[in-house]
Amino acid sequence: MPLTDFIRYLNARFPSRPRLAPPFFHSESGRVLVRYRHLCLESEFLPIVETSGGVRGHAARLLATVENVCRRVDESTVFALPENSEEFVFVDRLTRTLHTLNYLTYLDRGSRGLLLLKVHPRHVASVTRNHGLAFEEILCACGLLPNEITLELGAREGDDPKRFLRAIADYKLRGYGIALAGGGWHPPSLDRVREAGPTIVSLAYPRSAERAKLATIRRYVDALHSMKVSALVRGEDHPLPRPKILEAGFDLRTESTQTRLLEAS
Repeated sequence: MPLTDFIRYLNARFPSRPRLAPPFFHSESGRVLVRYRHLCLESEFLPIVETSGGVRGHAARLLATVENVCRRVDESTVFALPENSEEFVFVDRLTRTLHTLNYLTYLDRGSRGLLLLKVHPRHVASVTRNHGLAFEEILCACGLLPNEITLELGAREGDDPKRFLRAIADYKLRGYGIALAGGGWHPPSLDRVREAGPTIVSLAYPRSAERAKLATIRRYVDALHSMKVSALVRGEDHPLPRPKILEAGFDLRTESTQTRLLEAS
């Protein structure tokens, strides 16, 4: 289906919400953009690079700009706008659909690899059952299957752990890959990793990691490896020395297309 026809199909599929006027999706210079309230939302794709140097896939990141003034705002600003849980789920799904559409035009099928998409914790808390079903229908319309997508989830303090694990079970049942995310250098507990059974744990590396901290990270990463879980370090905003990444035992890293790892500490 041509991109313009598919955008028309999606705009019909995403019905209007109070105070939200469709169409949401539109194309510009071969890219797909989303208009949400006063913001223009775009996709950025960060290579997921193996320690050996090969590219495993890409992680999607949301870029948001205030329309008419061209001022970039943080992703958290986007998710502060929904007025209720229904709208929040709608916006979270809207952004993942945006990334999926752009990914289809970003790379040839043979070189895409996995696509890592974030699922906001509030989405998980707001949906009571059949997690991943609505998004699976969108993927199928795009010609993709859930097993081509890895969903990155982060548990918040105070969230219901049973609901969180039930959501992961739903996603796995439909074939999605699962990544657990830590907040900064606050990794998911090893007990949570055992319960959830992800394929990847995503971490932010401490900028000023002293050797004692590095040893702690290495022990955690070794424990992940014992569970056959890959450790991914986020490095797109703060490029990190390759020797430290190797010493910590990380398997994967993300980086921006403009930034490469420093070759020395």
